[in-house]
Amino acid sequence: MPVCARTSEGAARVKAWRPSSVVIVPVLVCAFVGGFSSTPVLAQKPEVWNAPPSGDASTISKPVDETIDRVWMQNPPRDPAKALKNPEDDGSCLLPPLTLVRSPMVGTTHLQIPAKARKEYDDACAALKDKKTENAEKHLRKAAQEYPKYSAAWVTLGQVLAAQQHNDEARVACSQGSTADSNYVPAYLCLADIAVREKAWDEVLKLSSRALEIDPTTNAIAYEYNAAANLRNNKLDEAEKSALRALDIDKNHREPRVHFVLAQIYEAKGDRANEAAQLREYLKFASNPDDVAMVRQYLSQLEPGK
Repeated sequence: MPVCARTSEGAARVKAWRPSSVVIVPVLVCAFVGGFSSTPVLAQKPEVWNAPPSGDASTISKPVDETIDRVWMQNPPRDPAKALKNPEDDGSCLLPPLTLVRSPMVGTTHLQIPAKARKEYDDACAALKDKKTENAEKHLRKAAQEYPKYSAAWVTLGQVLAAQQHNDEARVACSQGSTADSNYVPAYLCLADIAVREKAWDEVLKLSSRALEIDPTTNAIAYEYNAAANLRNNKLDEAEKSALRALDIDKNHREPRVHFVLAQIYEAKGDRANEAAQLREYLKFASNPDDVAMVRQYLSQLEPGK
């Protein structure tokens, strides 16, 4: 996660890094398909740590909008091969992190999907699994054409387009998903994902808030987006509240990025102890040796002598 390091002149610079991951290249991010990169961006060795002033996100070494998107790209990768069927939901094969969203289609809408449209979607899922993105896109377009109310098809198409950095087309597709079903949470989070890449934090806040209106109890991803947007808007208490709620919901730690958001929130608050604690929490779930070494390096600056 981006962590602040101060230079000897007192100028603040953020040494941003993100765990290595396979992303759809051309993601959201910076990270995901938004600003996608197929190679990890690791920070250089940080300078000696000095505690930042507290209570203001502007005290974070570099603008939050230049670092949060990198946090966003950390986990999970926007890899089409990860778009596996989730039998707990509606049979969709959304890309991460939307695979974590518990938002089944409205029963009647799901039952109304024509067999031909469903087959096209299933073929798209198979193509994504085989990393045949172009074929997947064609099948998704056909599925949406066969059944314009097929929200999952629209949103999956939006994610595939976003992964190729076709943000305008992706936005249209995800918007169609919300038009087809105004209560389909993944559609709003798909749009929020695009907004993150564009650093449109007010839009991220609005979209995540809408997702939380629909599902305030099981939607860890929406709380994570909400926390990042509030952090960028210098609403640190609200940001912390949303991030902690995300952690409370995600008891299986499937979405570890939130620890980076929390660490940055605590950096803005000047709370080095909690910042270090969040980095240590991430270490519990990190598996890449380079990522582990980088976090430990930052912790050595935050906690000298430990």
